[in-house]
Amino acid sequence: MGLTSNTGPYNAAAEHFGADDPVMVKTPRQLYNFEIQFLLNENVAIEDASFRRNFVFNRVSSVTMPDFDYGIQPVNQYNRMRYVPTRMTPGPANVVFYDTKDNQFQSMMKAYAAHYYQGHNMDSKNFNGYSLLDEDFASGTAHQFGAKTITSNSRFFFEEIRIHNKDTAQGGRTTVLFNCMINSVQHSTFDYSQSSSSTYNVSFQAEHVNIEVLNSELVNGTQAQRQMLESTVAPTVANRPIPQPESLGLRPFEGTLRTGESLRNINGDTFIVPSENDTGDVIIGQIFEDSE
Repeated sequence: MGLTSNTGPYNAAAEHFGADDPVMVKTPRQLYNFEIQFLLNENVAIEDASFRRNFVFNRVSSVTMPDFDYGIQPVNQYNRMRYVPTRMTPGPANVVFYDTKDNQFQSMMKAYAAHYYQGHNMDSKNFNGYSLLDEDFASGTAHQFGAKTITSNSRFFFEEIRIHNKDTAQGGRTTVLFNCMINSVQHSTFDYSQSSSSTYNVSFQAEHVNIEVLNSELVNGTQAQRQMLESTVAPTVANRPIPQPESLGLRPFEGTLRTGESLRNINGDTFIVPSENDTGDVIIGQIFEDSE
């Protein structure tokens, strides 16, 4: 018995949020626990050759998850209002990038602008001596403004944006935004009276959003095995009964812990989780002597 019974007559919060569970999957997710991954189209060109087409962007301040509009429309049925679902529309996701001195986000923004438009490196001749009455105006010759024609295999610069929440060693949640376009980019205001970091506030619009489990490549397999969980999906684990220590191959802790072993608390009692490679070295109870 743990917090549920030891912090008063009855601790409802400890029970409902699983304070005594071996793996606490009922607690709320922490706002700082996330990372954002970008999957770019293979055909896009970026001036910074260090950019890969699949990478985690670590220099971000915050990410606003997309909202969902389920398209409920009111319909009049003989003076009685009924509500009919029509379509699901994801809202924008806002990401705040740090404006770093190596121009990490700036390079990606310029590549995006050059992919769909003439970009942020237009020749100054486009702005000097351009006459509306010039004969080239009617024919469109040397006209560098407006959107480009995009081939079908390069339609989306951002093919996917993935927002990962790693909950426990065995998994978590990944929110996948498909076919994203940039709505707007807002730079922070430079101010002589401020010493805070410069940022870009970027609004991304996705065509569709999936909510999935964390990819297995992001899961720590060794830690997951030590937790002895029967599922890789945290919400499923939360509803499973707690397995008995004997069925997991655990033995009570009596003061001696060998190299590679770890401790686990189950219902207030401490058990030893055996190591995959038992070296026999004792690290608690005796000082690193071989026990046979």
